[in-house]
Amino acid sequence: MGQKANLLTLKKQKKDFNLVNLDTKVFLYSLQFLKYFETLLNKKNIWIIKKTFSISSSNSYLTLELFYKSAKTAFYKRKGFIIKKKMSAFNKNQSLLNLFNKNFPLNKINNLIFNIRNLNKELDSLILASLYNKTKKFINNIFIRRFNLYIDFLKLTTLLIQDKICADKFIYLLAQIFKALSKRVHTRFLFFLKALFKILISNNFNVVNLDNNLISSILGLKFIINGKLQGKPRASFSCIQEGSVPIQSFAKNIDFAKNHVYTLYGVFGIRIWIYRK
Repeated sequence: MGQKANLLTLKKQKKDFNLVNLDTKVFLYSLQFLKYFETLLNKKNIWIIKKTFSISSSNSYLTLELFYKSAKTAFYKRKGFIIKKKMSAFNKNQSLLNLFNKNFPLNKINNLIFNIRNLNKELDSLILASLYNKTKKFINNIFIRRFNLYIDFLKLTTLLIQDKICADKFIYLLAQIFKALSKRVHTRFLFFLKALFKILISNNFNVVNLDNNLISSILGLKFIINGKLQGKPRASFSCIQEGSVPIQSFAKNIDFAKNHVYTLYGVFGIRIWIYRK
């Protein structure tokens, strides 16, 4: 049996909304506006890692942590754009402006203030180069004809080591990698994850922030997948664990996430536990 995740003892995630205005219509319109804005960024190949939307009096504040995918980063680098110009391009979208003016009347919300943080600029180049040198042998097996996805995977793994993303985003990318694989490559995918977990545990990357304080390193990783592996008629599960992963409790810093993968061979359920100092 696999390790169960007790929802009562898992660490609570921070809420994306801080609603000071008691008007329920403003809150519902805020949800609709934020969903539309997130869809717009996804079409631009920009991934929202974390978002916070606050409303107080006549102002609204939208704080975003963005991750630019490899193809889009190369496009912006070639064009020489900066963040301000990107946001000015979004402001020119009349549908977005119409939605904002419709949902937020001028007598309620006058200003929408953006605060954007680009996580691509915070990548540790030494960790990224180390991961590339130790995992490039899997490109022809797991990431064939998907080199941009491989680069994005390395970047998100680096951000995971730096404790800048949570397990939800990491397992979502693992689901995207597993989704396009054939049944003959399922065992290679599990072997790739086991090798990756060994790298994360054995090297024990010690990341230091701007204040020279040691960021919590990864002590244990556990991954469970359930489904018809290798196209077999009956479902089974496989477990990969490196390091120590204790039972969930308030005293331990454990990040848990789960996701579903819809493939030609059926639906697979994946779960991951990340234990930090």
